[in-house]
Amino acid sequence: MTNRHRLLAGPSLAILTFATAHAASPVDPSAPKAIEEVVVTAQKVRTNLQKTPLAITALSGSALEQDHVVAPKDLDNIVPGLVVNTTPSNPLSISIRGAGYEGIENTSAQPGVSYNQNGVYIASPISLNANFLDVDTVEVLRGPQGTVLGQNSDGGAINVTTTRPKLGSFSGYTDISGGSFSYDRFRFAANLPVGQTFAIRFAVQQEAHDGWAIATKVPGTNGKYPLGDEDSWNARVDMLWKPIEPLTIELWAEHYANDTNGDAYKNLLDPNPNPRQLTQDYPTKMNQRADNIALNVAYDFGFATAKFIGSWQQGKLNSIENLDKLDYATATPILGVHDIDVANNRAGHSYTAEVDLISKSGTKLDWIAGAFYLYQRYNEAILEYQYNNSAANQAAYATGGFNFYAPFGLPVNLSPTNPYYAETANFNGPVAFETRDTQKLESGSIYGQGTYHVTDRLRLTLGGRYTVDNQIGVIQDYFGLLDRNNGLPFATLKTKFRRLTGRAELEYDLTPTNTVYVMVSNGIKPGGANLNPEAVNIPLVFAPERVDALEIGSKNEFFSKRLRVNVSAFYNKVHQFQVDSEDPLPFQGGLTNIREAHVDGVEAEATALLPFNLRLDANLTLQESKVDSHQQLFDPAAAEQIDIANGGPFNGNDVSQRFAAFYAASGDVYGHTLPKVPPFTGNIALQHSLYFGDGGKLTSSVHLIYRDPYFFRIYNTPSTDLVPAQRQIDMNFIYTAPNKRWHVDFLIVNVANSHSINSRYTDNFGTFITANYYVPPRQFIGRIGYAF
Repeated sequence: MTNRHRLLAGPSLAILTFATAHAASPVDPSAPKAIEEVVVTAQKVRTNLQKTPLAITALSGSALEQDHVVAPKDLDNIVPGLVVNTTPSNPLSISIRGAGYEGIENTSAQPGVSYNQNGVYIASPISLNANFLDVDTVEVLRGPQGTVLGQNSDGGAINVTTTRPKLGSFSGYTDISGGSFSYDRFRFAANLPVGQTFAIRFAVQQEAHDGWAIATKVPGTNGKYPLGDEDSWNARVDMLWKPIEPLTIELWAEHYANDTNGDAYKNLLDPNPNPRQLTQDYPTKMNQRADNIALNVAYDFGFATAKFIGSWQQGKLNSIENLDKLDYATATPILGVHDIDVANNRAGHSYTAEVDLISKSGTKLDWIAGAFYLYQRYNEAILEYQYNNSAANQAAYATGGFNFYAPFGLPVNLSPTNPYYAETANFNGPVAFETRDTQKLESGSIYGQGTYHVTDRLRLTLGGRYTVDNQIGVIQDYFGLLDRNNGLPFATLKTKFRRLTGRAELEYDLTPTNTVYVMVSNGIKPGGANLNPEAVNIPLVFAPERVDALEIGSKNEFFSKRLRVNVSAFYNKVHQFQVDSEDPLPFQGGLTNIREAHVDGVEAEATALLPFNLRLDANLTLQESKVDSHQQLFDPAAAEQIDIANGGPFNGNDVSQRFAAFYAASGDVYGHTLPKVPPFTGNIALQHSLYFGDGGKLTSSVHLIYRDPYFFRIYNTPSTDLVPAQRQIDMNFIYTAPNKRWHVDFLIVNVANSHSINSRYTDNFGTFITANYYVPPRQFIGRIGYAF
């Protein structure tokens, strides 16, 4: 631990020491006497968090609201070991302990962290962009999940449980919010009983705000084209039927839509020093849609419960994007061209089916057995244009021919006066890259796990899972070659693997409130196919990624459950780590594998009820990682520098230089830090409750977040990959009326108006630019709500 880390961890440990030494009865008799019990469903059964031998963070719906965590992306930095990054015109990148989603631009790649809602594996990565809706709890499981949970994963899992229908109960809530940047949100949820055996719950939410930043050069916008805006809504209907006592049938459907101008990514070469002003001239747009329908049937046989979970899912993401994140006048002298996507469209659908048989709890042996099936198909279409600074282009640019918006139903101008029609450095036309492809994944697995109660204090768990994955990638059109290939697909790439993963664990109760455990486990992330049929060094198909993990943990409650401290130490050995790399031949980059790497660290979470109605919640993470094998990789950013030195994008004259760079000693990533593994992350939230004589309560809290600098990519180049330290302070005040129905909230997000960087993203295609995504600026938000 460095001196800086000791200084940062010191206040947390000091406060915990204070809590231990001074824990006493609360001042107000209405205050809680003990920390609330937390129930989780991490292993598909309801268990007490403190008796679940896994590294889990559980957040209630009310806790999410208090910290203004409105979507999965907001979990970034508040959960140990978890890093969540936004990406331009792509799904979220979620990593736990270094295992995540490095191939977000490849529809064949799969995430290393599985996302599950109400027991359903959410296969569409677009669904992860949706806001949380009527959530009961969010659980983050850290470490490989290679046995009973949904799709096999090597990083961990996020389990979202929504508020479910209740028989015989009429209840609900509504609230409305408003704030800075024209922020507004409306929510409504209601539980409606229909007779004694049927209930329906529906929830709807609308949320919108202006952009966090502006593009200053978009024609016709007076230098104020907003980026980072939102205009979303999502709705869910959930129906529960219990015709007879042993049988439960639940059907739910959810829709999400969001139309925006895209995220505010600022090129490192942008001449404007203001992080909220972007020198961009192309009006980016992004439309997202996601639909999920799921059926859950359970029958209680007495000795065990049988469950069936099936789902149909679809997602669509259409965007047009300023790829170089600059305007024409700035981009062309540096990059040689102005680079845009006039079409970047993804559409996919998925089916899942799962069958479980779960034993009755409380016996000598608790067990679960089941099977899982996933079918996923994604179609992708990309059309990238580049134009340069020839005299003809400059004249065309001056005429204002910026109007290629075909994906959004707006006019198209392909006349010679349009700058995107002009000759580029690499083609006799405007097209720099064009493809249409389809990726299909079929995954099936069988699994079983049992926990044997050796004694009242000692328990042994063994579990295993056998997985078979088949994936096919079909390149239907590649630079228009479909027409020249008699209508046949340009290339078909296939990959298949079979693998056994599992878990073995021993746990022991030192006391009724102190448990220790040791666990070995592993999980896997599927391989896939690259869209690079002519590559010379990047493989056509990349291998599955596997993590073998050792974890030792301790879960503890002290002082009549007024202090809770959970600690875990882990060592993850990573095999065939999937990373993006450029190929010496242009447009042939993709995912490849690093043979061996490791990540190890310590995570700690604590909650303490302090004197004077204070409550402390804190966590910290210490990690280190390293590539343990020699591997030559070609950094796309290095390829860009070669291209720039030769006058712009690849023009056919610098192949030898690209090969030389690939084989250079500097391309060996041995000893590098893995992406998205901050050495230290810490959170401290201090809350005070003021109780009034009439039964009302005012809850005030302040939340401090700190994250160390970390490398965003495997290349560890400081100028392009190092994400600076992040600091943020949030505050909130919640008044709850005496009848517990009305509440009024006031939140200040990013109190200090920090310009911390959340993501530093280097594009693996186009001109390979690097751009920053800044955390949202300071926001003031007011809310009034009513529960019935």
